[in-house]
Order: sequence, then C-alpha cells, then structure tokens
Amino acid sequence: MTLALLFDIDGTLMDTFDAILDAMNLAIEGTGVAPLTREELRPLIGMPVQRQMSLLRGMEGPEVDALTDRYYEHFLGIVSKGVKTYPGVKETLAALQGRPIGTMTTRRKEGAKFMLRVAGLDSYFTAIIGGDQAPRPKPYPDLPRLGAEILGVPPERCLVVGDAPVDILAGRAARMWTVAAIYGYGEPHSLREAKPHAEIAQFADLLRVVAELEARAER
Repeated sequence: MTLALLFDIDGTLMDTFDAILDAMNLAIEGTGVAPLTREELRPLIGMPVQRQMSLLRGMEGPEVDALTDRYYEHFLGIVSKGVKTYPGVKETLAALQGRPIGTMTTRRKEGAKFMLRVAGLDSYFTAIIGGDQAPRPKPYPDLPRLGAEILGVPPERCLVVGDAPVDILAGRAARMWTVAAIYGYGEPHSLREAKPHAEIAQFADLLRVVAELEARAER
C-alpha cells in the first residue's frame, strides 16, 4: 500500500527555531511582557501562537491576536532572507515523489507556501495545508483529516511526519500512521509518550521507515 505523506514544517523540514524566537520577541517588544527564552518556547513549537502565549505569559484575547499578526510579519521577513532545511530533505522528498505529499503545519497556509518556496521545496508538494484552514489546532485531528481530504486519500492511507508530540497525537487521533522526527524541537521522551508508529533520527531515514510502514499497512 502506498501511503500519502503529511509533513509538519518547523523542526521537521526546516530548522527555523532562531527565526521563531527572534520573531516572537520582536512581536512582544513594547508590550511590557517579558521576552521568551529558548528553553520555555522550544517544547511548545507546533502550537498556535495564541496557545503559546496563554501557557507562557497568561495572555488572552485581542492583544494576543495582534501579537500573532506582528509575529507572522516579523517571521516572514526573517525567512525571506533564507531558511535552512535539514540534511537530506530535498534528496529524500525527491525520492518520495509519485505519491500524494502535503503539509500539516500550524502555520497559516500563505506563510507555509512562502517558506517552502524560499527553501526550494514547494515543487515536491501536491498540496499545502495550513493551520488557518482547520477549526481546531493540533493535537485535534482536524488538520490531518483536512490534509487527507485535500489529497483525496482516506486517513488510514496517510502518514504524518512531525517533531512535536502534538503532531503525533493529531495523526493518531485521525487514525493515521505517524513518524516522530526526534532530531527536531520536541523532547524525545515526550514524543515517545505520544506513541508514534516509528521514529527517525535524521530525515534521510524516512525512506526506510516509509517502506516499513507501507509493508505493515498491507497486512
């Protein structure tokens, strides 16, 4: 059975953590709120900005919505200068061509399209699906289910690849196969607690893992 692939972006395809942190703190400037540290933000990558700020600074409502807009403006400005993909991403995506491939990112769709274009990855994707297209964020199953619908594939024939526990939890809730990218931003023990079907220590490992999960899906 050939599996369709749904990818998280940040921490899975691209190493954007410094850009995320810088953009968040630029958005916070002038609000009287303490800047975010690497240590507190890193485990929350993959959640919407509103959820991050609620957990880290107790912020809610219109103030956070405005902060989110400022964050995206700063982030895309930083990304426009270039973005670093993880080793083996382009070569592995090229080897996986011939199957439906989409995104499953918390990022807004237009921002995700821009990132993939800057990174030179957009041509590998059948569809780009953003978090602003789903009613509920990860770990709810709405986003991966929407991805499967747009790709025209039933959920059980999809494989979610992500580096955060919310990616794995969303994929499992959608009845999909899941792969944890333990080289990314999520803590390995938290990723394993989410019970992925497999894990990869580097992106190039995905070719082997996809083949193994496709064999399991045939049984």
